[in-house]
Amino acid sequence: MANPYFRFKQFTVHHDRSSLKVGTDAVLLGAWADVENTKHILDIGTGSGVIALMLAQRSSAQIDAIDIDEESSKQAHENFSESPWSDRLSVHNISLKDFAAATKSKYDLIVSNPPYFTSSYKPAHPQRFTARHNDQLPINELAENTMKLLNSTGKFCVILPVKEAGFLTAELRSLGLFPEKELWVYSFTGKEVFRKLILFGRNETTCQIEELTIETGPGQGYSKEYIELTKPYYLNF
Repeated sequence: MANPYFRFKQFTVHHDRSSLKVGTDAVLLGAWADVENTKHILDIGTGSGVIALMLAQRSSAQIDAIDIDEESSKQAHENFSESPWSDRLSVHNISLKDFAAATKSKYDLIVSNPPYFTSSYKPAHPQRFTARHNDQLPINELAENTMKLLNSTGKFCVILPVKEAGFLTAELRSLGLFPEKELWVYSFTGKEVFRKLILFGRNETTCQIEELTIETGPGQGYSKEYIELTKPYYLNF
């Protein structure tokens, strides 16, 4: 049986009831997202709440988190309550569309590790289907509601596979949000890019591209740059 919790240096995430377990994508986004000068952050599709907790560790922002899955929202609330930043973290069991229609809040930073399966493959488990298939959060819906929720200088930070990152970038460009910075992630040296982290803003500028390799090779250990990025969080770094 998989471990029901994941312990970080400053907090613990229980994820046994969450639609999404703690994984590399979430940790990369939580460690890489730019929190400078942010006072109000939104985490879309929070799952167990790990990204929101990571952002709380290195900022003083008030953080809202939303998730359409009830059990995930409950577990995120428990994780938030047991963390050192419980007074700055709140979770809402609601869809992005309904949240955008109901709230008056505007955000300095919005982050998301969104559902991305666009092919015919769909996970057998209903909870994981909701979390991982974009029938529940189409890319155009993510883009449109993100634009509604950002303030006039706000940023949007996301992690996606390469193809889906291209779809979202095109959608956001049409709405007036542009890539300012990208991190291209490789599993091993010599492999193809398998994830892109993208920071979007309202100014159309030359996008800065950086690269990160997670492991130097199968069984050869983590790369120096991956250790440097994640060592504020991982116990073994």
